[in-house]
Amino acid sequence: MIIRVAETAKRLNLAEVYVATDSSEIFNLCRKHDINAFMSINEHKSGTDRVFEAYKGIDKKFDIIINLQGDLPLFKKELIENTINLFRDQKVDIGSAVCNLEKQEISDQNIVKAQVNIIENEGYAMDFRRKIKSLKNQYHHIGIYAFKSDILEQIIGLEQTNNEIKRKLEQMRAIDNGYKIKVFKIDYNPPSVDTIDDLMKIRLIFRKNNFKSLL
Repeated sequence: MIIRVAETAKRLNLAEVYVATDSSEIFNLCRKHDINAFMSINEHKSGTDRVFEAYKGIDKKFDIIINLQGDLPLFKKELIENTINLFRDQKVDIGSAVCNLEKQEISDQNIVKAQVNIIENEGYAMDFRRKIKSLKNQYHHIGIYAFKSDILEQIIGLEQTNNEIKRKLEQMRAIDNGYKIKVFKIDYNPPSVDTIDDLMKIRLIFRKNNFKSLL
């Protein structure tokens, strides 16, 4: 699955692609498939911390750093482009994405819900939760984060907040410290793999469709 995510990202030809991992198995697999990989330390509080270590270790300057989750094997070019375009708004510190929340997803705690006041497909995130009490302004959060490089460094220097630890949601560190997360609403839900059932569904998609036609 990691290889599929990385190869999809490379195929979009938008930027350099690296896999940041603390697993020697994943690291060696990436090298075997000609994918840039960075071997990080084990002791990280979140994926964001690991991304920052990789960014510093790669030692290249980028204006925007995009963190794609390794459990998101199918996504379209527009997901990346629309997230990057959020930075046309100078107030944006972090960009992300959402889609409509389906009724059957409301009780699923594997699915993160973003509270956003969407206007013309964009809006600032007010909160992120796994459990919600109201459906008002609630959307399905998609696992992509885009950071201004200086903002990423600032956030890494902050202590984990109680909300981040309690909810197991790293974006709460930014929210709780007043950083602006803007999201773009897309009209489809790129499937993530959080359970065995999810894995079976994604395998079926790949069997039934030509992979490239899904991009």
